[in-house]
Amino acid sequence: MRGSTLKDILSERGVSVSELARRVEIPQQTLYSMLKRDNQKVDFDLMVKICRELGVPVESMIEGEALPEMPDTEELELILRYRRLDGQGRSLVRLVLEHELERLKESLPSESGKMKVIPLYTTPAAAGYASPAEGEDFVDHIVPADCKADFAVRIDGDSMEPYIEDGSVVLCKRGAIIKDGDVGLFFVDGHMKCKQYCQDYAGNVYLFSANRRRSDADVEIKASSGIMLMCFGKVLLEKNIPLPV
Repeated sequence: MRGSTLKDILSERGVSVSELARRVEIPQQTLYSMLKRDNQKVDFDLMVKICRELGVPVESMIEGEALPEMPDTEELELILRYRRLDGQGRSLVRLVLEHELERLKESLPSESGKMKVIPLYTTPAAAGYASPAEGEDFVDHIVPADCKADFAVRIDGDSMEPYIEDGSVVLCKRGAIIKDGDVGLFFVDGHMKCKQYCQDYAGNVYLFSANRRRSDADVEIKASSGIMLMCFGKVLLEKNIPLPV
């Protein structure tokens, strides 16, 4: 950081060292040390706070020529806010960024009727809402206009690997007929599960994990149990998944 430049800016702005130290919440002695010499290493967050308080670009405090495409004040504020988030908050921000980048990449073409927008639920459980309006846990997802999917879901878990990776997005069709071997989103025991469907001659239903190392996550529903199984959609896959032997 260029201490001489900071000293000149303080003089131009009529801001005392004690006043700036109070604004950025650092000891006055720390600020005096920063003013004594150039090329001093300073914490990035602190440099941003100082520049924001003085209304100057960050590159003005860096020795040498200004760096190209440096973040503006608004972008720097977003960086600081992001750093204050916990893991869950940062994951949500990354999810929104991923969606927006995908939206820009797959922007609608000039010819109408080529693409359509469906809801992308951020968790399988969110797909259990009767309509997107009843839950806010979704974002827009662009697919080809001839795609049969009504909605998409981001899968949470490894029980369907390697066919459906943890964190991947699958396309789903509501009201589709589910046959043996098909993969669907099923509501059972108060939980939404992405599983492979199978029913035996006696009417017993089995919801299998494609990842047989996660066979502990299989679900068996006896015909005599009285448990109601609800299918919220069939997962549309490019190839069939073989049933467990």
